Amino acid sequence: MPEISGVITTHLRALGAGTRDRVVFAILTRNPYFIEDLPVTRDDGEVWVDIANIKDGVLLRFRDGELDSVRTSARQEGDYYPYPEPEQLISGLDVSTVTPEDVAAVLGEPSEKQPRDEDGGTHGLRYDVDGGVVTLTFRDDQLTTVTVSRS
Repeated sequence: MPEISGVITTHLRALGAGTRDRVVFAILTRNPYFIEDLPVTRDDGEVWVDIANIKDGVLLRFRDGELDSVRTSARQEGDYYPYPEPEQLISGLDVSTVTPEDVAAVLGEPSEKQPRDEDGGTHGLRYDVDGGVVTLTFRDDQLTTVTVSRS
């Protein structure tokens, strides 16, 4: 299991916490631009709530009141701008310029390599780390998102 450090550890520690929990509050108070969406109840009864900061490229997704994942954008995608401190998210990596080879040099071999999609552009590297899972998604070998999740 690779050791990981940087701002991302704050995200990992918050997994499973509630929307008003202190560890979630620490993420939300870094920047005043977070907006909470209305809850969505899925057919299976799960209630999902997103709290997004498009200016900083961060999306917190809660399932049944607990933080399920945090997605951070490495480059502009849709409404989301790139994370403003690309060298701070994962120590040893600049997420604005990192390649899959750079990630492997810092974090080692991933626990899973997600294959390229049908058009051959999007693929991912999944790392099981202490506290959750880190998935780095690439499009045309440029990092697009870093997601921490419970599974």
